[in-house]
Amino acid sequence: MSQAPRRINTQRSLNRPTEQRPTEAPASRPAPLQGQPDFFEEPSVPHPEQRPRPAAPAHPAPAAGTGRNGGSTPPPRRGGAHAAPSEPPRRRSAKPSAKPRKKKKRAPMWLPLAVTLAVLAVISGVVVYAAGMINRVEENLKPEENAASLVEEIQTLEEYKGDVVNILVCGIDYEDGRGYSSDGTNDGMTDMILYCQFDIKGGALRMLQIPRNSLVATKSRKITLSNGKTYSASNYQINSVALSNGGNVAALAEVIYDQFKLPIDYYVTIDMQALVEMVDNFGGIEVYIPHDMSFAGSALKQGYRNLDGASAEFFVRCRHGKGYSNSDIDRLNMQRYFYAGLFKRVRSMGVTDVINQLPLIFNNYIHTDMDLTTIAKMLVSFTRIDSANIMLAQTPVFMGVPNVGKTDSFDGYSCVVPDAGSIAELLNTYFRNYTGPVSAEELNLVTNDWPHGTASTSANVQFVGQLDKESDDAILSGDTDVAGATTTDGQAAGQ
Repeated sequence: MSQAPRRINTQRSLNRPTEQRPTEAPASRPAPLQGQPDFFEEPSVPHPEQRPRPAAPAHPAPAAGTGRNGGSTPPPRRGGAHAAPSEPPRRRSAKPSAKPRKKKKRAPMWLPLAVTLAVLAVISGVVVYAAGMINRVEENLKPEENAASLVEEIQTLEEYKGDVVNILVCGIDYEDGRGYSSDGTNDGMTDMILYCQFDIKGGALRMLQIPRNSLVATKSRKITLSNGKTYSASNYQINSVALSNGGNVAALAEVIYDQFKLPIDYYVTIDMQALVEMVDNFGGIEVYIPHDMSFAGSALKQGYRNLDGASAEFFVRCRHGKGYSNSDIDRLNMQRYFYAGLFKRVRSMGVTDVINQLPLIFNNYIHTDMDLTTIAKMLVSFTRIDSANIMLAQTPVFMGVPNVGKTDSFDGYSCVVPDAGSIAELLNTYFRNYTGPVSAEELNLVTNDWPHGTASTSANVQFVGQLDKESDDAILSGDTDVAGATTTDGQAAGQ
């Protein structure tokens, strides 16, 4: 049985009570969203075959409360039973009945009218509500009016639009006491940088993790792009680019395009304060933990667990203790298991789940330059991509002097140095299918102005299908305390 982790630091900007609000689990999960446009439905492009998955057995609704890791018990899975087809209407006999029919009691004449009006009222109300909700969502998702837009030069070339969509996802972290901002209280660093490439033509999703402390500037704290434009990086690291340029995510996108030669069509920013609430709004997320974790009084046990918001925060933030000799790099590897669990949960989303997550938008936790139509397309398309075609990798880096596992420090800031040769190989293999190969020399990475070792980290290419298998193996072996846990193909724990 796992121990419920405590908050890592209650004085941080994630100012939430340590007590967990109980979440009631619905008796059944609503049907997934249907009827949305799909990026992958092109007449000339065959849709990749989906592997059939047997339906999970129905489970009784658990009582509200907290899970064994401090998380709320997740909603039960829907059973695979289908309603029996209705019988065809019987024909009336041509012969008159020998016995006189008993006259049925007629419903009041006003009842059909009342029912009709009630239905119309409900429909009208839903339409009005939905229209108003859409407007509110659109208004809240839009970046600030003065926010810079992505320049056209960094977007996907015109001849490949429709084949691939590239999105920069940034998790913005506000943590008291770092002192990177002008007022010395909150930093607003982009501590999670995830480059997502939707291969529409190939029916795949490829994601690239960029370590937050990757070197992007020289000792002048200035980044010089290939076109001569300059940007600031207050701590020499990539996570400070947006903040150092007025909170401009478009500046970070330009730097990534220039240094890594990766086109970017849209961006999404997520306040990391949203993590706890998102997980709790889902009723917890089931995640495989590959090894025991323990640091500063918080702990999680190896196995397939249901994590509540506080547990999930510890899981994705931890970078110390056993299994973290490479600190942030090992944390990136661990976060992939959370992504796998999150993807699995998103694939089962229903209308209620969507509504439950709306506060994240209304609290201004999420901003994007995508319109709602594009977002709907992306979401539906994502749910149709086989997990075997969802890939995760990270940019290889030199981790300081003299060995991997240590970072070099300048002026109090530790940095890792991009391995241009390994990065070029990674990009050419997985991310430049439509734009052609690029050499290490063509990448505008800062590699020579900082001391570093001779061994770099691995790109660690993994597919979500591999991560799902680890989860499935844990479930089948009984290494779980999640009631009613089933594998991705519907097998129950211990079978």
